[in-house]
Amino acid sequence: MAPFEIGETALVVEVPSAEPLVRGLRERYDSSAAYGMPAHVTVLYPFLPRERLDDGVLSALRDLFAERRPFEVAFGGVGRFPGVLYLALDPDGPLRELTEAVVGRWPQTPPYGGRFGDIVPHLTVAEGLGGEVVAGVAAGLAAGLPVTTFVGGVTLRVFDGESWRAEGFFPLGEPPSAEFAFPGPLRDRLVAAILSGDKTATAGLLADYEHCGDPLPVVGRWAALIDSAGRRVALLETTQVRVAPIREIDEAFARDEGEGYDTVAQWRAAHERFWTGPEMSAVLGGPPVVDDDTLIVAERFRLLG
Repeated sequence: MAPFEIGETALVVEVPSAEPLVRGLRERYDSSAAYGMPAHVTVLYPFLPRERLDDGVLSALRDLFAERRPFEVAFGGVGRFPGVLYLALDPDGPLRELTEAVVGRWPQTPPYGGRFGDIVPHLTVAEGLGGEVVAGVAAGLAAGLPVTTFVGGVTLRVFDGESWRAEGFFPLGEPPSAEFAFPGPLRDRLVAAILSGDKTATAGLLADYEHCGDPLPVVGRWAALIDSAGRRVALLETTQVRVAPIREIDEAFARDEGEGYDTVAQWRAAHERFWTGPEMSAVLGGPPVVDDDTLIVAERFRLLG
């Protein structure tokens, strides 16, 4: 029997940057992982039951989180509650403030049903460990720290009896725009590939970011996917960023670009045509030189909704 009730809800900050360190342990020792809950910091659990989440509540959540700005946090240590091993935040103030803001708006939903006093934001890794096992696990976790993440928004998850299903996404502040290529047929194809789930990666010239003064994407950033008409059609979350010479791109990344590439050579030829084409050349003040050492920003992302 599942340890959660059907219709329970949770507001969480998901932490994809921690998955490589904690996924295996959570699958073995964290009951929520078995039901589809990713690595996360809880903002509020339980929140209102699913049947009470009407348009008014969802609108109020959207407004509450939109009033706040995204922020970066780091997990710098391993902590323990009785029977629980977790990654500790530094600082934890911004997460505490999110919890306090939601509880202030809905005081009938105290964290964890009011079972605990001071609420410590944390990322649970394991439950029910003891003795020498917990010490060994803690040491292994500590060796993989620190882990940093950019908090771009809060996810509403609902337990449907089988899994913790994501049902709402609430950005902090106004998310930046994610614009792929230039408005027109190519952007239309890329947006369609993202919405279908085929495209989960993208690559850009580091020189483009530097020339335009744009910040590099960071893991955890939420961005609004923009179509050719300038409409926001979805939210994306960055899950991995790497700056590397173009020669280091592999077939897995090329396939994940979702544009039908079977080989890295196909991927590179198509991207070089775009980067040296008239539109990009106009942005950069001339066609760039692309060789094996050209640095690119390789980004992976996931579709939120």
